[in-house]
Amino acid sequence: MFQQMDMQEFDRLYAEYKPRFVLIACSYLRDRAQAEDLVTDCFMHCWEKRREIGSVTENIPAYLLGIIRHKCIDALRAKQQHLQTHQQIYQIGLRNIRENLAALEECDLAKTLFRAEVEEIFRRRLSEMPELSARIFMASRFEERTYQEIAEEYQVSVRKVTREIQRCLKLLREDLGDYLPLATLLFPHFLDKS
Repeated sequence: MFQQMDMQEFDRLYAEYKPRFVLIACSYLRDRAQAEDLVTDCFMHCWEKRREIGSVTENIPAYLLGIIRHKCIDALRAKQQHLQTHQQIYQIGLRNIRENLAALEECDLAKTLFRAEVEEIFRRRLSEMPELSARIFMASRFEERTYQEIAEEYQVSVRKVTREIQRCLKLLREDLGDYLPLATLLFPHFLDKS
């Protein structure tokens, strides 16, 4: 039947069934323009392949509806894939934003920029101090040992440990100059009065 159909019969079929098929396609696609394009494409495909199709089916509307169904499935799968890809991109973007926010919230850029300079001042000053003074200071600040423990290890009085640490702190504070507020934030237990 379809292979003998002329253009006038096809136009009548198109006018009769297109609105119904568009409603059906639109109910799944939720996009009227896409549904109209899909239905029109199906009709055009059938017209172009009418010789081959005619021998397969007698019920043309049912055949067209089957094609529309498959095209809707393909369109929905493509949309699903598109949305999944966008969701993955969104999730990656969101994760990157969270990581960057956390890094920025935890990090003070001034601290990061000047940390190496402050550490260099510490190293230089400690290397210029008398060996015993530097050892006492490092035992106190880096090893977090008590004055009593330090005094026993180096066989000096607790009072000598206190004086040496105070002298080292004074020299470090002088050397740090403008960096002192930052050094106090970066290394609070190194520069406290104790």
